[in-house]
Amino acid sequence: MEPGRSHVLRSVKFSVRSALLGALPIALVSALAAAPAPSPAAPAAASPPALPSDRPTEIFPVEKLVAGMKGYGFSDLGGGKGIQRFDVEILGVLKRYAPKQDLILAQVSGAGLEHSGIIAGMSGSPIYLDGKLVGALAYGWPFSKDAVCGITPIQSMLDIRHAPPSPPVPIGGPAVRAGTLVSMFGQRQFSGALDALLAPFRRPGDAGAMASLPLPVSFAGGPGGAPGWLFGKVAEAAGWVAAPAGSSGESEARSPKSAESAVKPGSSLSTVLLSGDMLLAATGTVTWVDRDSVLAFGHPFLSMGPIEMPMAEAQVLTVLPSVYRSFKFADTGPVFGSVTQDRSTGILGTFGTRAKMVPITVRISSDELPQQTYHFEAVHNSMLTPVLAAIAIDNVLTTLEKRAGERTLVWKSSIRTPDRNVEWNTVFSGLQAREDAVTSLALLANYLMANEFRDLPILGVDVEIKHSDRLQNGRIVNVEPRKERFRAGERVPIRVDVVDFRGGSRRVTLDLDVPKDTPPGPLTVFVGDGNAATAYDLGIYPADPQSLDQVLDFLGRMRPPNSLNLIAYRRAAGAVVAGEPLAALPPSVAALLRDRGPGDGTPDLSYVRLQSRTLEQPVPISGSVQLNLEVLPNNW
Repeated sequence: MEPGRSHVLRSVKFSVRSALLGALPIALVSALAAAPAPSPAAPAAASPPALPSDRPTEIFPVEKLVAGMKGYGFSDLGGGKGIQRFDVEILGVLKRYAPKQDLILAQVSGAGLEHSGIIAGMSGSPIYLDGKLVGALAYGWPFSKDAVCGITPIQSMLDIRHAPPSPPVPIGGPAVRAGTLVSMFGQRQFSGALDALLAPFRRPGDAGAMASLPLPVSFAGGPGGAPGWLFGKVAEAAGWVAAPAGSSGESEARSPKSAESAVKPGSSLSTVLLSGDMLLAATGTVTWVDRDSVLAFGHPFLSMGPIEMPMAEAQVLTVLPSVYRSFKFADTGPVFGSVTQDRSTGILGTFGTRAKMVPITVRISSDELPQQTYHFEAVHNSMLTPVLAAIAIDNVLTTLEKRAGERTLVWKSSIRTPDRNVEWNTVFSGLQAREDAVTSLALLANYLMANEFRDLPILGVDVEIKHSDRLQNGRIVNVEPRKERFRAGERVPIRVDVVDFRGGSRRVTLDLDVPKDTPPGPLTVFVGDGNAATAYDLGIYPADPQSLDQVLDFLGRMRPPNSLNLIAYRRAAGAVVAGEPLAALPPSVAALLRDRGPGDGTPDLSYVRLQSRTLEQPVPISGSVQLNLEVLPNNW
């Protein structure tokens, strides 16, 4: 600036100001003069993006979508920020991606998504164009360089509301049929059973292809903060992402009004699978809220159709970025309703309803620890309840005891049903003891809930386990009856000598009570361990169950390995009709039944059981002996 120019400018400004003030009224001039000088203006703060309303919004039709359109979405991305907004650009529409369903392709950005990519747990995030709801972010690719996603149109999700609200039904049939179940439990061989139980969980498709986003399944209460062996198997089959988490501690369910104010499109939601001393909950995002209904996920959970499952609030703690698949860590909050539908385009939930659960109690003691008791609640469902019960028990075993190696489990379990309690008492030992134990319980619970005969809900599961790090067993070395010839109506003591592993020998006495109406002639007496006695009895009286009651009766014939058993038979013609053994038939009747064809009178019975006695032992027993004795005629 030239010298003296600033003085000239100040003079000009003063002259103009004086002229303007002279043209104003005197009172106004005085007021302006008395007013304080304005402070320098602060830069305007950027207004935060508006969050989605929980009220139903207008829908943007798929037919009007054009590549290049820009919109936005909402999702809880953690970090204490709650629901965050991100940007969306439409790439195109895959017409008839599924029968009568389209899929919208889009690329997202903002809120750190360029770094993390599409995040497991964003399933259901609502997507908007011009304030109108387009659909739910639901699909993605692993290892993708760009954050490209698939969006389920909202109209496809709204159709879930019209699905029939029928009560939960078995997901298909049981993992095994009655004949296979009888064989597995009779031989105590459960190989292949786990694969059959996990078959409904398996997701089809190539791991590198576009698929519904995997759901992060949060677990709390696992051994050392890690999921157990069985949960890992289930997560692998279902494509879940295992994410350690916690619980808010709010066990009481929220009231419908308070829940409706807290649950909004873009907020996180959990479907609770297992609660109590262990928590399993799958986390996704809310898409749509209207009155007492919630739509979420934008893809199926497990495609179970009608379902009852607790629906809870969830708080995202943070996002773990990953080259393969980023995912959310979430804490599960209070339950506010239940999921009622699990369909191909999402899940539907209802505020204020309460899902039916199955209480599970596990009591465990070991060589070093006193008895401890654990309580769980699992979803009531023929597909989920058996596996969840097994996960809970496996978690207890792995938390308290060693994870691998040989062991002995004295196992007593009871599955409560409206008809009767189904007992399964046995002993598992060796390297596969833990796996066989939890698999057998899951297999039995699955069969009861999905059997081919009739509906049988489960009211509860109780398990008592005595655990030992050592292999424990004993063997029968001698069996000797007090006498080999006797009369009907007598009691004949039978002495059994047992030698325990790295222990001493002991003698056990089993009494043979001969019925008074036993005819003279040979008598076969079997003395042995539980496994051998079960196999021998099934050889004499084959199991051919034709009803659920007959299956349950068969389970009652299973003798635990830690038992000494005495079974007495005599020869007599018989047959099996409609699964029921008919022993000691007149020869003419037995021949008539055999001639009626398959299913009637077959297999043949050659013996009638006179007595069956079981005496529990402190350790598993091995060995068996068959005695040939004689009933003498009575002298009158």
